[in-house]
Amino acid sequence: MDDTKTKVNKWRLGGRVFLMLILSVTLILSGRWLYWRLNHVTTNAAYIKADMANIAPEVPGRISEITVKEGQAGQVLLRIDPEQLDRHLGLADADLASGHSRQERSQAELNQARLTVPATIDAARAALAVAGKQKIKAQANLDHWQLQYKRFKQLYEKQTIRKARFDEVETSWRVATADFNTAKAQVSYAAARLKEAEASRSVIAKAEAVNREVTDGIHKAEEARKLAKLNRSRCEVKAPINGVVARILVREGDYATPGRPALGIYNPDSGYIEARFEETKVRHITPGKKAVFTVDNLPDRNLTGTVVVVTPASAAEFALIPRDVYAGEFTKVVQRIPVRIAIDNLNSHPDLLPGLACEVSIAK
Repeated sequence: MDDTKTKVNKWRLGGRVFLMLILSVTLILSGRWLYWRLNHVTTNAAYIKADMANIAPEVPGRISEITVKEGQAGQVLLRIDPEQLDRHLGLADADLASGHSRQERSQAELNQARLTVPATIDAARAALAVAGKQKIKAQANLDHWQLQYKRFKQLYEKQTIRKARFDEVETSWRVATADFNTAKAQVSYAAARLKEAEASRSVIAKAEAVNREVTDGIHKAEEARKLAKLNRSRCEVKAPINGVVARILVREGDYATPGRPALGIYNPDSGYIEARFEETKVRHITPGKKAVFTVDNLPDRNLTGTVVVVTPASAAEFALIPRDVYAGEFTKVVQRIPVRIAIDNLNSHPDLLPGLACEVSIAK
């Protein structure tokens, strides 16, 4: 009986010791966990991110070839059938050639006008000068025969000379008068021709204007050809960044529309963590602090990073539809502030893919 009681007491004592050990371990672990939580800020609203780009064609056309697959990298991602753009380039070449032809013709007309108009003006001036001299000569001849006519008329009236002689002088006077009138008319005609010739200067101005217009047309045609050539070069859609194709949204034979994404790529060398901490915890986070994180698909690996920047605005401010607190309904919600964390030794962790969820902790 005593042995039985002794054994029971031993079992009781052992159970109590075991319970005390469990309680002690629990208290120690709980204390360590509580101490750790009190000295760290944590969040599970964190994701792996990277520099990404949605690639959209810049020209329309049928997709003739997709040169990459998802998970691959490449410089040329896809090709668009260039037939339509080749025709546009051909039209641009034809317009440019036509413009050069018009320029040659307008330049020839301008050169001819620059030669003929001054020559016509010079000839008109020379003709006016000759007509003026002829008029002076005719005026002198008329004055001479005017005097002769008056003198011989007096002699004839005194019957000193015969009528035949007087008639000769009168005829010469009348011829001199007609010559003077003719010379005077020639001067008027030459002056009119000079005005007409000088007015033809507008032909040069018009030809110059036409030449400038044609030159502007050539510049326009050259720019149109450059644009057509540029669009033709865009038939090969190239990656704007060094990256890996994450998703292909089109298939060969689809019609590419400018601005509509066809592929998505990301740069694996630019990976980082975007962690969103509660606004009450952000005061403990500053750039340069070390962070420890675990990824959900790699729960047994503790990885490290460094805080790069704390965004100076809450995540809600960048929402597609920001919350309207002025409509009368309001519930206070603790906001979250995005924090960017650079991943240490990123190249050693190729399995950290964009979009993976993780849990981040930072010491206060």
